Amino acid sequence: MNPTERRRSIRVRLTLATVGLVGFVAALSLGGLYVAADLLLEERADDIVEQELSDLEFHIEGRGQEALAAEIARRSGESSRNRIVYGFAEARYEMIAGNLPGWPEGVVGPLPAGDLSWEEGAGTLRSVRHVRAASIVFGDGRHLLVGHDVTEQRKIQDLLGTAALSAFAFALLLAIAGGLAMGRNLLKRVEGMNGTVLNILGGGSEERVPVGEPRDEFDDLAVHFNRLLEENQHLIARMREVTDDVAHDLRTPLSRMRSHIEAALSAPENEAHAREALHRLLDETNGVLDTFNALLSLSQIQSGAARQQMEPLDLDAVVGDAVDLYQPVAEEAGLSIETALEAGLSVAAARHLLSQAVVNLIDNAIKYGEGGGGIAVSTRRTAGGIEIEIADRGPGIAPEDRERVLQRFVRLDSSRQRPGTGLGLSFVAAVARLHGAELRLEDNAPGLRVSLAFPRA
Repeated sequence: MNPTERRRSIRVRLTLATVGLVGFVAALSLGGLYVAADLLLEERADDIVEQELSDLEFHIEGRGQEALAAEIARRSGESSRNRIVYGFAEARYEMIAGNLPGWPEGVVGPLPAGDLSWEEGAGTLRSVRHVRAASIVFGDGRHLLVGHDVTEQRKIQDLLGTAALSAFAFALLLAIAGGLAMGRNLLKRVEGMNGTVLNILGGGSEERVPVGEPRDEFDDLAVHFNRLLEENQHLIARMREVTDDVAHDLRTPLSRMRSHIEAALSAPENEAHAREALHRLLDETNGVLDTFNALLSLSQIQSGAARQQMEPLDLDAVVGDAVDLYQPVAEEAGLSIETALEAGLSVAAARHLLSQAVVNLIDNAIKYGEGGGGIAVSTRRTAGGIEIEIADRGPGIAPEDRERVLQRFVRLDSSRQRPGTGLGLSFVAAVARLHGAELRLEDNAPGLRVSLAFPRA
């Protein structure tokens, strides 16, 4: 099925659905109105007939059949005004009194209220008379029939039925027109979005789906679609930046590795010199591997796969282990690590990621707090949850650079002479996002205070 056929199919399905719904509602409403009107007219006519029969039955008591015939004759004379039909007949249905031309065929014995009709006149004057009638039989076998002429009501009902059918047909026509218009409008919106996607695939990455006002469901979809495009564009831009940063940061160690190899090849054969060159190559290779491992870890964190590894952790143990690991390193740098770890704190986290994040922060505090006094590591419960805080007395980070240092491969000018990949804080930021924690970098006056704030579980 080609796109044009699909569009036609969708439009036809929408139109059929609209026609079906409107047709069902119209048929139910108009049919219900017609039936209700018919029942109302029948009920009213039946009430009149029953009242007349009751009156005549009461009239005959104690007066005899002759008095009943006289009363029927009198009332028959007035029937043109109230449209009542009377018939009083012998046991063999010979008419005694009444305004019926003859006893109706098919009426035998007592008859509950029902419809009767017969033809009157001849030629062009011939017509059908409709009566709602009931009959009773007296003890001597005589018959009494009383009816109410509903010929005019039937004509009104016929007109009402014709009007209902016309209204039904008109509703179907409107439904067809509305369904086609709605289908065309919906397809126009969808085709607009499809055109935008095709333009983006063709290279127009800045295009976006237009959003109207006031917004409807399609506009909400367009907003979400545009947000998805923005996010994809941001990811592509970040991927390009990362690629450029990786190329830039690896160029220097690879160049040094090449220099060491060329120096080793050009130098006279000397085992000591060769071993020194190999050690330098090993150091440079380890640095490159560290960079790639850090990038791989960041990618795994951002994929969200590590969420399956989360478990309740004793924060005192995790942070305490990291401090024990780096205490000798701090002492070599002339620093001390002071701890204030509150017992009994627990967070849901991936152990290896949280441990690495704490290690990265302590490592940074030692690197950049060298010569600035002690390092304070603490954990505590707060009103909003649980916090890990690591503070040093080094030069700190300027407020305008605190957001930027959380990006990959960002190294401030003051830190370029120190070893590192520029991925430490970006790794900590990724771990914080994965765990729903807030990473704050604040002034320690002097130095830097870094906080990882986990929300209350």
